[in-house]
Amino acid sequence: MAAGLAHEVKNPLSTMSLNLQLMAEDFADPKTPIEERTLRRAKLMLGEIKRLDDVVHDFLTLARGYEIEPEAVDLELLLTQLVSFAEPEHHRLGIDVRTSFAPSARFVLADPKHLHLALMNLVVNAQQAMEDTEDGQLFIETRDRGEVIEVRITDTGPGIPADKVERIFMPFWSSKSDGTGLGLPTTRRIIEECGGDIRVQTAPGHGTRFIVRLPAMPKALPDGSSRGSES
Repeated sequence: MAAGLAHEVKNPLSTMSLNLQLMAEDFADPKTPIEERTLRRAKLMLGEIKRLDDVVHDFLTLARGYEIEPEAVDLELLLTQLVSFAEPEHHRLGIDVRTSFAPSARFVLADPKHLHLALMNLVVNAQQAMEDTEDGQLFIETRDRGEVIEVRITDTGPGIPADKVERIFMPFWSSKSDGTGLGLPTTRRIIEECGGDIRVQTAPGHGTRFIVRLPAMPKALPDGSSRGSES
């Protein structure tokens, strides 16, 4: 049903997008105020169609699930890349980012592409939570829990009200006026399909912490066998 609905929605969206692109090309060099207004409206509608298309795509992917291909993932490298990628936005918002990576909590068994998306969603979520906060701080940590590795992403934003905590992983629910409500459900789906889990710790006025637990890569023993990493 989800695939059928997405197909029926995406086709007219594609048709509208194509025609609006042609319209924008026709008015690419506006000569009158009416032509300028028409071009501006065409670009606005193209942006909204793109947003709707992204929502349909994300919903379809969430409904179908993800093709997980687990392998050894260098968690420290992945998180370092995420921080570097998000640095311009951190700088713009005045967010101080601090990392702490446990040497024994480096490698996890997960799908690298999808794990990157899941953790990026959490970093972006933390950024958005601190948009109206002065001197915001973002803490990204890894911890060795034996056969499980923890990733902790903590922000100093306003926190989540108690009556909303249970709803944050519900598809299409969002506290943001322009949010799709698919970011956190997508993150949880990916983490769970990688064999892990996610939970949240929060309190109004005291920030929010997401804790992601992922399977650790087994460590080889001298006899050739393997076990989880030690605490």
